[in-house]
Amino acid sequence: MKHYILYLLLSLSFTACCNDDDQPETPIDQLPPATQTGANTAGCLVDGEAIYSKGRNLTFQLFYNDGEDFGLLVSNEKNNIDRVIHVASYNESMEVGQVYQLVGYGIDSKFGEYVIQYPDFTNKEYQTTSIVTGELIITHHDFDNAIISGTFWFDAIDSKGNVVQIREGRFDGEY
Repeated sequence: MKHYILYLLLSLSFTACCNDDDQPETPIDQLPPATQTGANTAGCLVDGEAIYSKGRNLTFQLFYNDGEDFGLLVSNEKNNIDRVIHVASYNESMEVGQVYQLVGYGIDSKFGEYVIQYPDFTNKEYQTTSIVTGELIITHHDFDNAIISGTFWFDAIDSKGNVVQIREGRFDGEY
């Protein structure tokens, strides 16, 4: 009987040590926190699924060139399929609190894009348009330390009319 009680107590203690709180339960909880420290993180929900910059299969790139060309790239590889989020604003300085409409794709534009890259090198591309749009908001910009942070959301459409929803986007990085 003593062995049974000892076994039961040990089992309970091992079960208690297993902390499921370390694994976020919802996709939004998987995203990095919205910081303003130059943490070089980004993430968003794509049709409710989390894509975020963490781990060796993820890429985070941020640039802000000449005070007027901004770009953010977050990519995630899963099952040999890359999923890429791209947000850009060209030919305009990034001001804190300003809402930038993500509407079109081109050299002098502000846009959002979602690309699925398959192992056979084919792509499925979704982009914002003048009708299917989104927003980019700069929440922090430290010029002296080259840190920029913000939020974004957008809908994007492919050539067949399929729409994806990019929500709860956030980024914080050094450029």
